[in-house]
Amino acid sequence: MKHFFFMMFLSALVVEAQAKTPSRAAIVSCLSAQSTSKSVKWSPLPTEKIYSEDDYLEGFNAIYYIKSGNKPIGYAERGHVKAVIYGNQLFSIAQAHPLAGFHTRPTELDPFAADWATVADQTGTYVCISFPYGDLGQSGSFQKNRSAYLIAIGERNGPRILYSATGNLDALQMNRGQQK
Repeated sequence: MKHFFFMMFLSALVVEAQAKTPSRAAIVSCLSAQSTSKSVKWSPLPTEKIYSEDDYLEGFNAIYYIKSGNKPIGYAERGHVKAVIYGNQLFSIAQAHPLAGFHTRPTELDPFAADWATVADQTGTYVCISFPYGDLGQSGSFQKNRSAYLIAIGERNGPRILYSATGNLDALQMNRGQQK
């Protein structure tokens, strides 16, 4: 019986290690499309050359993708189904996991208006796709409303997860100051 509980405990630790989520600092930096903390490195991905391809993968049309190293990173559609591309995988936007404290669903992703980058800190390195929150984010005070998708990259055990976040940058910065 002790062996059984030890194995359950060990399994929980392994699942926790595989499902590590981005830190709040990494999320806010991603949403901001710049580093907002000394502990986070935000690096833009090269978007000088953009590709598109019909019937890219699993019937999806790659509307927009770039190549970072040998990995395609981008956006694809199959009818009403939207997905983020990373490597040879598609991640359904509808299935994105909202990050803790960021439960508002992002609006439609326009890949041409998005900032494509990586964010890295002590929790790992993530592809970061940051974009204005719908039409609200285009002008005036609403420019501070942003949405983002993040995917952990690098060496991983277990499946990759697409995370989502939406927030007002001014409110997030105020909350960060209160958490200290």
